[in-house]
Amino acid sequence: MRAHGAILALAEESRRCLTAQVDAAHGRDEVLAGLDAALSIGSLTPPAPAPLEIDACRHLDSALASACAAGFDGLATAIERARPHLRWITYDAYPPDDIGPRFARSHAFAEIIGPGAPIGAADYDLGLFLIGPHVLYRDHHHPAPELYLPLTGPTRWRFGAGTSWETRAAGEPVWNPANRVHATIVDAVPFLCLFAWIRDVREVATVDVAADWPAIERSLARAETAP
Repeated sequence: MRAHGAILALAEESRRCLTAQVDAAHGRDEVLAGLDAALSIGSLTPPAPAPLEIDACRHLDSALASACAAGFDGLATAIERARPHLRWITYDAYPPDDIGPRFARSHAFAEIIGPGAPIGAADYDLGLFLIGPHVLYRDHHHPAPELYLPLTGPTRWRFGAGTSWETRAAGEPVWNPANRVHATIVDAVPFLCLFAWIRDVREVATVDVAADWPAIERSLARAETAP
């Protein structure tokens, strides 16, 4: 019951943050509908947590501290309490050469609601997404409409390969309609967010090649090693 209580508390605190921070234009109603439907069924099966051997997970403490500083202390506390019952994994559907080795080893996600998640859902995902510092999440798209609620920041985003980058602070939601091309740059502060896919969650994401990846990744590598 302790695991169940921690997971439910995390789901409820996630709902509170989504309600407070996200408006209807950013998919709030669809995200909350899926969350509430899953909670109403009440299917709770905490998985056996995976060992925190994924490289990105070493940044979780720092990310939680940054989330607290950004005003998400309640959610950070709920994440910390549920931490022993979360299964952090990487998204392995991308061809490694397409997504790049840096992102492949520097990200992790933990589902709260979804197929096989602690709280079951057939075609809906809600969870936590973590990216280490100085990482480009290359341009990509997927059929699932997607919400990000950043708990840390700032991060940089673009919506179409070769388009201008936009800065998002912690608490500024990002909504990606189905098949919208998007990319993210994480600078010095690790990126931690709530994410939701509201349908088509079993459809895989596809990388969209952009010519400026090498220059961006060289710049990030220099920033990482700068004194």
